[in-house]
Amino acid sequence: MIEPLHPHIWYAWRPQVQSTYILFVWNVGSRHDPPSQEGLLHFLEHTLFKGTSHRRAQALFDQIERYGGELNAFTTKDKVAIEIRIASPHLTKALRLLWELVHEATFPEAEVEKERQVILEEIAMYEDIPEESLLDHFEEQVFSAGGLRHPIIGYPQSIERITAQSLRAFYEEQLQSAKWLLLLSSGLSIKEVEKHLKHTPWLHKSPYWTVLASVPEAIAPPTTLHLPRNTLQVHLAIGGIAGLPYDRKQSLPLQLLLYELGGGHMTSRLNLILRERYGWCYSVYTFFHTYPERSVWGLYAGLSPTALEKARAFILRELRRWMEHPISSSALYRIRRAFLGRQTLLSENPAHLLYLHARYILDQGAPFSEAEWKEELMSLTPSHLQDAAQQFFHATYERVYVPISSD
Repeated sequence: MIEPLHPHIWYAWRPQVQSTYILFVWNVGSRHDPPSQEGLLHFLEHTLFKGTSHRRAQALFDQIERYGGELNAFTTKDKVAIEIRIASPHLTKALRLLWELVHEATFPEAEVEKERQVILEEIAMYEDIPEESLLDHFEEQVFSAGGLRHPIIGYPQSIERITAQSLRAFYEEQLQSAKWLLLLSSGLSIKEVEKHLKHTPWLHKSPYWTVLASVPEAIAPPTTLHLPRNTLQVHLAIGGIAGLPYDRKQSLPLQLLLYELGGGHMTSRLNLILRERYGWCYSVYTFFHTYPERSVWGLYAGLSPTALEKARAFILRELRRWMEHPISSSALYRIRRAFLGRQTLLSENPAHLLYLHARYILDQGAPFSEAEWKEELMSLTPSHLQDAAQQFFHATYERVYVPISSD
């Protein structure tokens, strides 16, 4: 259960825990990167920690780590977030530090230059991991234009163009007026949390609701790309465009299909066949990327080169099977029960839970309703899953990394 303390501050009570998880979220992400400066928001997230008007970088982390806490941040294609975990008695100190990061970051020139090299190394690291690289670039194939097309981290050439001044300008001119949210979860009472908040400026900050515009997306026609890589495995991604993530009549049936196909569990259909029966792969799973106005679904498999065509044919046959034949009611009951159980496990992770609520509040204006979600889930029928398969599985994008021949 989550409830508002103020229009822009929400609290989820977790009895019997002695730590507090804090999540601050801007409704801005890499889709808002300026043209030719792809990766700016991710670069900005890194350099937030390089100093404020009161503290240098090491002192920022020391304010949290001296109490055994954790300070981190992450960037998605439509959100930037800062997260802090700390023992609850030190909550006021954590909130004051968060205020500094959100309002008083300075982006020192020398620190920005050092972090540029770190990010270039991060890009190189991802490119050296075929699975990461493949999925990072998958949406370049799905979208022919727009802010969702490029990888969150950007490109080496665009990172070289970003300056300390461009980071500072975006931070001061865009982020300071962007839509934002502060969420907390702990075992403290609401009165105790408000007492901590009163010792910080957060209760007096105006809740801005500016929504930044991003370059509209253009969806590319389905294509298949075979790209040579210096690898031993074939790396395959197959996927496509899906509907509105907040329209549960569209998204829930698709999520159940993806969970059954390759939801990260040993009894998923793809794992049982590709790995357990034939030994064609070590890793196979599905993914579901959600944005306010659309979703992207897909599956990944790292395969033996000799198994590519057989595995690909099986995967496409599985997608057709879902389109052509409705499952039995007993099969739906089994899938739904497992999916519901997995969501229960995820909901006990405060980072997952608060970010889920943050997305709903920022994108839909209200927190996630577990009761409504369960009601919709329980109302699904076999025909709902077949309709979703027919709607979303009929046109696919394929991206394949093929080992370079030694001949």
